[in-house]
Amino acid sequence: MKAAVYKGNGELSVEEWKDRMPEEKEVQIRVSYCGICGSDIHILQGSEDHRMQLPSVIGHECSGTVWRVGSKVERVRPGDRVVVWPVKACKECFACKEGYGHVCQNLKVRGIETEGAFQYAWTLDEEALVRLPDTVSMLHGALAEPLAICCHVVKRGNVKAGDFAVVIGGGPIGIMTALVAKAAGADVLLSEVNEKRLEKAGEMGIRTVNPVKENLLETVKDLTSGKGADVVFETSGSQPGVDSMVQLPKVHGTVVLVAIYGKPMLVDLKQLYYYEKNVVTARMQERADMEQAITLLAEKKIDADKIITSVLPLADIRKGFDRCMDRNGCEVKVMIQCGADEREEGKA
Repeated sequence: MKAAVYKGNGELSVEEWKDRMPEEKEVQIRVSYCGICGSDIHILQGSEDHRMQLPSVIGHECSGTVWRVGSKVERVRPGDRVVVWPVKACKECFACKEGYGHVCQNLKVRGIETEGAFQYAWTLDEEALVRLPDTVSMLHGALAEPLAICCHVVKRGNVKAGDFAVVIGGGPIGIMTALVAKAAGADVLLSEVNEKRLEKAGEMGIRTVNPVKENLLETVKDLTSGKGADVVFETSGSQPGVDSMVQLPKVHGTVVLVAIYGKPMLVDLKQLYYYEKNVVTARMQERADMEQAITLLAEKKIDADKIITSVLPLADIRKGFDRCMDRNGCEVKVMIQCGADEREEGKA
């Protein structure tokens, strides 16, 4: 069975991998598609080696079909179409007992601390699976996990219809956060320096600004009659993004920290203090966010075909990573086809 195996120190290769049969409460799915995530890029760059048992298969943004089930599996059966919720909580810590398993104090992320999805067949616990309706294709379904992160982010920002929201950063999470906020009824402005990504976002109906060419603060003031943004989502992970995020919200406005910051950032706290601006964080997603993401896809409130900019076979996964890491590129979401798709199986 072929899989993309990460061995540490940036080494990733497609090779034969063990085919592990499911235990009593486990399920084996045939993986259809898996998206390349920013965390996968961090893994390839070596920053997450300490979290992993190497060698291991990575990847978690996937769709698939239930293939084999353990003797005590109750939630799914062979043939079910599913996506994977990557949160593996301990259920014993304070966070879990308070209902915040997605930020479990002993959290394991499937595809990082455990084996992942860039393989033909993936064996994992049945609790990870969320059903995918027939109205959502397997290719589009592989967007459910990153889209669910954006649903969680927008929920954390308490976005309401009529709000003015700014998204800083036009990567996959930034663009999808803008789309989810728009679906919630917000007026959205996306700030990004890559002109190709700005063009992609514009094709999706997102209003955009390049802060290198225009004054972002003045643009927000002009669009809000001087008030400022109701909510600002910082998805860029950059110092210029952090500099902007504290200036843009209105009095009692909200900043949502979305990016994973690889190094400490300087924050002008007086910008937050003077106007009692709120700062919240958002990590991972809850199961309800997965359900919301699937609903958005099923109702076609998210144009998945515009978000998915490339589909490559598993054998070309390294090429997919190279495209994702090209800062001047035009990719939004690169999908890897790990197994047979619906057309090959006569389902579409």
